[in-house]
Amino acid sequence: MLQFKLHHFQLAERQVTSRLDLLKRHLNYADLLVIFVYVPSRACWLLTYDWRGGDLLCRVVKMMHTVAFQSSSNVIVCIALDRLFSVFSATRHSPDKANRRIRVMLAAAWTTAFVIGMPQLFVWRSYVPFQHLNWSQCLQIWEIARLENATARGRLFDAESWYSIAHIGLIFWIPALIIVMCYVMVLSWVFINSRPSISRKGKRTGSLQTGCETVDTVLTRASEWNPLKTFSLPKMKDIKEDKSIGPPRIVVSDESSLPLTSRPSIASSEASAVIRTSVHNSQSYHASVNRSRAVRVSFLLVVAYIVCWLPYNLLSLVHIIDSHLFANSFIKFYFLHEFMVFNSVVNPYLYGLFSHSDKIRRRNHE
Repeated sequence: MLQFKLHHFQLAERQVTSRLDLLKRHLNYADLLVIFVYVPSRACWLLTYDWRGGDLLCRVVKMMHTVAFQSSSNVIVCIALDRLFSVFSATRHSPDKANRRIRVMLAAAWTTAFVIGMPQLFVWRSYVPFQHLNWSQCLQIWEIARLENATARGRLFDAESWYSIAHIGLIFWIPALIIVMCYVMVLSWVFINSRPSISRKGKRTGSLQTGCETVDTVLTRASEWNPLKTFSLPKMKDIKEDKSIGPPRIVVSDESSLPLTSRPSIASSEASAVIRTSVHNSQSYHASVNRSRAVRVSFLLVVAYIVCWLPYNLLSLVHIIDSHLFANSFIKFYFLHEFMVFNSVVNPYLYGLFSHSDKIRRRNHE
């Protein structure tokens, strides 16, 4: 029975870490797409200012750009939703259901990323403005139409604007809104449940009931296990008064009259209770370390995502709302787009840093 509880605690301790590791692995996949698909194609264009891949490669590369950034946003949303469900959902006590939920969310995240990226196959074209120079570019259909027919600008502006709004909304603004809502709800729950309550249960007067596991509550619960029965000697006064009592004997509670072989064993029940208490305290410590690590890593990943993605997407909104203002003032800040790439570079350092520090903490604790 004790081994079963040990195994159960070990499995429960691993679930938070294993779910976070799965989410980080998929975030790595999305970051690798950004680094090895977007960055090389962007670097080649900046070096040559010429598109030499042909029409099909133009469409496929632009689609993969969208898939890379969209999948990164979607996985960050999955991390925020996992934090939310771990607080509010009843499946937080069911590791199998929680893992199944994570896999469903990740499958939906990647499927959505490819679906949103599909329209790029029809929006982008390889265009050669000067045939005699053999100089081509990978452009959107609206840019090509404006170059070929100046009178088409007014008619195409609405379609291009709606496309741009939908594009940046799906890639950043809608995911960012979901992430902010998730963490507002989580922080609200933590604030409400961390407020001290004057209610106590039974003899648990050592700490206030806050709705959260604390060191005080764990130690108080551990102290409520019945201690080993104490040994006592009969009083000499009673021995002198009662002539029938033989030589002094060591008695255990009131069961001294029983033969040694018929006395109930106290080692199997009481000692195992003490062992279970120490195991519970140790497992509670490791579980709390894993939970705090998961919260810190997920929170920093979300903060890095917002900080790196927000400037460029604000710039894109300015471009949509007032293109003249963008052309005159904000075009010099287009480099903010590269901050989104920097997010893919910094993510592995964030959870790698905490993974190393937690290993040191566990080694010191042991």
